[in-house]
Amino acid sequence: MCGKPVSGGISVGRFADSVPLPRAVGSTLREDPGLARLAHRMARSQACLAAVVPVLPPALRPHLVAGPWDEQSWTLLTRQAAALAKLRQLIPVMETALAQQGLAVPLIRLHALLTS
Repeated sequence: MCGKPVSGGISVGRFADSVPLPRAVGSTLREDPGLARLAHRMARSQACLAAVVPVLPPALRPHLVAGPWDEQSWTLLTRQAAALAKLRQLIPVMETALAQQGLAVPLIRLHALLTS
């Protein structure tokens, strides 16, 4: 048997000291500055989606996906290209809903997801 056994009978090889211990994803996201920014942007995008869903027609809601968020814009994605026209009409309503939740963005972008 190569290496020394550890709990559970698993053998630890000679490289065990050079391999970092596994960390939880949450702690990694918080500790790495780049990943922390990414996690913040993802959370902000999800918060934007949660803020606008209640003001949208129920038939559109299942087709929406939170897209990229940054300080200049938020992108709302839809799985139905036909829904884009209706969503464009609802941009002022979505802007109001975002502002009421303290999530105002200068621009809401709309894009259809391509499906194969």
